[in-house]
Amino acid sequence: MVEYMFILGSNWLLSIAELLVYVRNRGYEAVVSDHSRHAVILDFKEKLSLEEVVDMQAALGGCYKVGRVIQTYNIIIPTNAYPTNGKPDREALEIITSCPWLPDLWQRPRGKKIKFGVSTYPIIDGKAPIQYRRFTRGLDDTIKKLLLQKGARKADYFAYDEPDRRKVKRMNLALWPKTIAKNNLLTPPNAEILAVFTQKNLYLARTMVIYDSLLQQYRDESRPYISSEISTSPKICRTLLNLAGARPGDTVLDPFCGSGTLLMEAAMLGMKVIGVDINGNQVQGTKANLSWFGRDIGEQIRFDIIRGDARNLTNLIRKEVDAVAFEPSLGPVTKKKPTAKEAEEIIEELTELYREALAQIAQVLRPDGRVAMTIPVIVSRAGPVSMDIKEMIKGTGLGIYRMLPADMIKSISDSDENLRISPNREVLPERKMGQVVQRQLIVLEK
Repeated sequence: MVEYMFILGSNWLLSIAELLVYVRNRGYEAVVSDHSRHAVILDFKEKLSLEEVVDMQAALGGCYKVGRVIQTYNIIIPTNAYPTNGKPDREALEIITSCPWLPDLWQRPRGKKIKFGVSTYPIIDGKAPIQYRRFTRGLDDTIKKLLLQKGARKADYFAYDEPDRRKVKRMNLALWPKTIAKNNLLTPPNAEILAVFTQKNLYLARTMVIYDSLLQQYRDESRPYISSEISTSPKICRTLLNLAGARPGDTVLDPFCGSGTLLMEAAMLGMKVIGVDINGNQVQGTKANLSWFGRDIGEQIRFDIIRGDARNLTNLIRKEVDAVAFEPSLGPVTKKKPTAKEAEEIIEELTELYREALAQIAQVLRPDGRVAMTIPVIVSRAGPVSMDIKEMIKGTGLGIYRMLPADMIKSISDSDENLRISPNREVLPERKMGQVVQRQLIVLEK
């Protein structure tokens, strides 16, 4: 068995769910052996090739970095070595700073110029019994010292020690993908070391591949048609595609395609795409985006974009599709909370829309195909109003596909509610603080 570390996006539970669906869809044998809110450790039956890891990370929407685990310490050791209160335990400190794993990264450092960095991910944000900052700087300094002792001509490390750009109150001790790419830290002899703390262990891993944020930013900003009000994030699009079980070569349908963000992500992954939208401007914009993307990568993209109603798919699409992924209309765009009655009326209208569309989707979807979609949770003045899923799928021929399968999860944490994984989930939240219309993700199967 070989352990790999996956650094998760902000929605850690959804990221794990997507990862497990991907692993099972691709025929890998793996289980979750440990996790925190920042990372998950997957124990694979066989070692993965670099190409497999690169393909995996490129396809995932919820993972920023992937590394192979090279060392594991019981959590007691770093807790005693870098305690928040009291003096460090000398023996525990020596165990950490001896770095027996160093030859796994640098067998022959003599005469080489080496750049590296340690990226630390705590168990959970907030107070902790470990001084993560001291651990990170201490490990950086120790590695530099050992490399110079082993004859490296030069050894320099990069460190990030500022408030998180997304949440100012949260400490961040991890290098950003842009920093890693800019300084070629994944090109030997350079390296990034991932240090992940869980309730049970400290894991060290060598980063194998990172999320290409610069490429994604270029494609988001350079495409000819942008509709920010209705556009779904590329990362959520990839998550939906993976949850739907879409694979390279498959034909993917987005029946509410909007500006085509999901279809572009599918095309990037080598899929044939079909888009339907009731808005003519959106249809033309999607065609322009897909044509631009084909020219940008120098390949012909196979797509079919149709103006029409998702409730009339069987008259618009004459062939079977392998997977369906989409974000439908989620109701009126508003910054003011509606009354409970208004929210219930919106949910009732959307439930009918989705049910009619799903009944049509089931008729064009292959027998073993899946549907991944978002559904709204409207935050009314009286509290959140959710959709009745059973009512939504009644008579459609589709059933609920449960995420986070129990047989793939060994690390179900009962001691801390903030780390608990409840398996076999029907829906998973994808919510942003302050938004009136929140999202949930659901997967359906024929």
